[in-house]
Amino acid sequence: MSEIPSEKIKVIVNNKEIILDPDNMKFNEFTLSEYMDKEYAWIDYYGKQLEMANKELSLAEFAYETKYNEIYILNKDQGGSDTYCKAKSQCNQECVELFGKVIEKKSAVGFLKMYLKAWDKNHDNAQNRGHTLRKELDKLNKDIYEGRDGNDGLCNAEDILKR
Repeated sequence: MSEIPSEKIKVIVNNKEIILDPDNMKFNEFTLSEYMDKEYAWIDYYGKQLEMANKELSLAEFAYETKYNEIYILNKDQGGSDTYCKAKSQCNQECVELFGKVIEKKSAVGFLKMYLKAWDKNHDNAQNRGHTLRKELDKLNKDIYEGRDGNDGLCNAEDILKR
């Protein structure tokens, strides 16, 4: 069986590098309890980062639209047609840079959303694995829980020596 690729993605939110690491979602039957203990702290952290990234996206869009409209009006005041003013505004170097920031912020929001969606699916996997483990333990240890002699599973010293 081949190893599943685990690519870390880095996004910038609030001038901090946030690492989206799929390895944080790994668990097995031995680490399941620890994983479940930490899972919601990770989800809370990345949820907050998503909200900050959405805010930054809105601010970047506002900055772009403001500059775009400013350039458009300047060109319109000089008698340009609507198509000319639109093209001139879109080609303005400052508008191009601001639009690049919008794209960067949209990308960060998209990566964070997909990462949180993966956490949600992984939570379901962890719960299913925990349920499966409990069922396996019930079947494997049925004789301990019910007792070999049909009693409630509580043994006295004589029962232990007979086994």
